[in-house]
Amino acid sequence: MAETTAKMPGGRNPFAAPSPDRLALILWLGFFAASLFIHRDSIATLAFSDPDNAMRLVQVRDLVAGQSWFDTTQYRTNPGIGGLTHWSRFIDAPIFGLIELLSLFVDPNTAERWVLAGYPPLLALPLLLVFSRILQILGDRQFVFIGLATAATTITYLHHFAPLNIDHHNWQILLSVVLLWLALRPATLANGFLSAFIASIYVEISLEGFPFLGIFWALFVLDWLRDPAKASRLRGFSAGMILLPLLWSWPLRGTSYVSSVFCDSFSLPYIAAAASAGAVFLIALTVSPRRAASLAWRVAIVGAAGIAFSASFILTGAACLAGPFGELEPLVRIFWYEPIFEGRPLWKQVPARMIAYSAATLVGGAATVWACSRARGRPEAENWMRLGFLILCSTIMALLVIRSLAVAHALMIPAFAALAAAFWRWGDAGPGTWRRLCGAMLMLLSMPTIDLALGFRLSMLTARSAASGSTPVCLSGGDLALAHEPPALLFSSIHIAPALLAGTPHSVVTTGHHRNHAAINRVLTAFLAQPADARALVGATGARYLVFCENELVILARARPHGLAAQLLQGRRIEWLAPQARLSSGGFHVYRIVDTAGKGARPERNSAPR
Repeated sequence: MAETTAKMPGGRNPFAAPSPDRLALILWLGFFAASLFIHRDSIATLAFSDPDNAMRLVQVRDLVAGQSWFDTTQYRTNPGIGGLTHWSRFIDAPIFGLIELLSLFVDPNTAERWVLAGYPPLLALPLLLVFSRILQILGDRQFVFIGLATAATTITYLHHFAPLNIDHHNWQILLSVVLLWLALRPATLANGFLSAFIASIYVEISLEGFPFLGIFWALFVLDWLRDPAKASRLRGFSAGMILLPLLWSWPLRGTSYVSSVFCDSFSLPYIAAAASAGAVFLIALTVSPRRAASLAWRVAIVGAAGIAFSASFILTGAACLAGPFGELEPLVRIFWYEPIFEGRPLWKQVPARMIAYSAATLVGGAATVWACSRARGRPEAENWMRLGFLILCSTIMALLVIRSLAVAHALMIPAFAALAAAFWRWGDAGPGTWRRLCGAMLMLLSMPTIDLALGFRLSMLTARSAASGSTPVCLSGGDLALAHEPPALLFSSIHIAPALLAGTPHSVVTTGHHRNHAAINRVLTAFLAQPADARALVGATGARYLVFCENELVILARARPHGLAAQLLQGRRIEWLAPQARLSSGGFHVYRIVDTAGKGARPERNSAPR
């Protein structure tokens, strides 16, 4: 991509200054200011865009209050047992540390609010600085500047860096981009070991990183198969896979974790499998380096590593072959897991989202193919082929699990930039104004955010699908009247439970976190049952209030038209529930549970909260 930088009329070069890192800083400052302004209302009311962000805050608050570092149980969930989580303290640590630090200067509530507002967009700064280094490896100054502008405006992953997004997704994107940078650097032992260091953090944060660990490991293996001189990086990465996952697990989860089987996190089966495959590579590359000249021998080593990986995984965690969600009850799978669209394939998304995501991804894929072809015969061609492999694999991942699209689009940034730079050069090379205008328009069409917006627009024009299946958000933060009631147990719909924990002093029967699948099953069973049958199920929990969001019960009401959920949505009188109008608002409803024993207690006189 290193070509002569285009100049504007009069010989002025629009890309002459500032330096790439300085531009990254300027773009980050713009993003930081814009994100605070756009989300100012959400910051003021703690209106989290995702239940996991609210749950992360609750977990950090417990840590601030003195809960053990190695205990991530949520004791205001599933009373008597507690709600189990599989989350890593790696994400909690910087949030906790910043709150404690700022609390030395301001009151704790203000410190918390500042951290929630500023910490996520702060992570975008190292992201853009790493992009700066990646782009400088792959092309010239103009390409770098256009790439940074693209990176700083790509909403498909930048929304994870918006205020209040304190869950792990922004860290996953950042670490993926760091791994890409290391993969494009020289194939040294140090870069291999550092890649293992970053990858082990990735999988410690979330098992969602495990496929990406495999993708980067496969890239280093392919490099070695093609060129034995690339053995040093593979040796360093393999050594890191033996040592580093253990070192990360001990301080973040405890010593017992590495000897236990948890199918939803990087525990014994995954640690053993990675270490076994790493040992095979390390031994082969250290003991018999001369035999590496034989391609057949190298292929045999790869096969042996694969066998060692599989055997170790099966011997230590055969139950995990069913996946991290293998224990879910049928009701939980159908009514909780499958409707979470971010964990579903592309073809399971609503049409508007599917068309929009496909438009941006197709442009990025085409740009990748064009850029790799364009780079042939140039010094940077090898790195473009590496990037192409990573983009291909991450795109396949995104097709299968749509939440991976953020990482796929982040890895596509150089390809988007290459295409945009080519259109800029084409428009700038001609004498006519129309050609320049056309080049500028084509350059804009190379931006993923523009493609995403056009995809949404196309879906609305063709299928009226933008609003398909949409329901109003009923709990958007603010001062809940329920927060001023004495602490009680709430029998709540599942997705709003973390927001209730964060915004009120109450406890909930369960949140939507899969280790609590038995409690989730109980809640779903009650909402699906007829009111007379649901009475005993709700009463057995000891809850004082039943609360729900209308949009959460729609799918349950459709499935069981005569169930509790359907009758609540229809506003019908339930003899053991007393509507609490003063505690309800909009689509958020609160009922006091007055007669779960079936003794005919008369509910309070109150108007229905509709």
